Amino acid sequence: MNKFVQGLKDLVTTEEEIDEEEVEEVSATSDYEQPAQKNILKTDAKMMIFEPRSYNDATEIVKYLKVQKACVVNIHRLQNEIRQRLIDVLWGAVYAIDGKIQKVGTDVYLCTPRSVTVDGMVGGPEAESEE
Repeated sequence: MNKFVQGLKDLVTTEEEIDEEEVEEVSATSDYEQPAQKNILKTDAKMMIFEPRSYNDATEIVKYLKVQKACVVNIHRLQNEIRQRLIDVLWGAVYAIDGKIQKVGTDVYLCTPRSVTVDGMVGGPEAESEE
């Protein structure tokens, strides 16, 4: 039987076919078995804080959201009509970048792009229904 196995090996491969340059080193584990890399926080991550005085300040906030910066927006100084318009713009911008918006206080919103993760919530179920 040993001759049979050796014959199969000789039939399938020849010494000329196996060059040392062509032999690839095989790691002990496959890519699938490699341990997952831990998420490394970016050191240049910044959060912008805004207190808009007019509806025109919305463009500045959206500009930072587009470059993947989290923004805290305090709208307590705006009139009710302008507040609603600004919140609508923020919702649209956050939706466009596949981000999230969360109310974190009275007239204070946290807008985050998809690349920023926020753990936890401020308030309870009533905070969600106000949005």
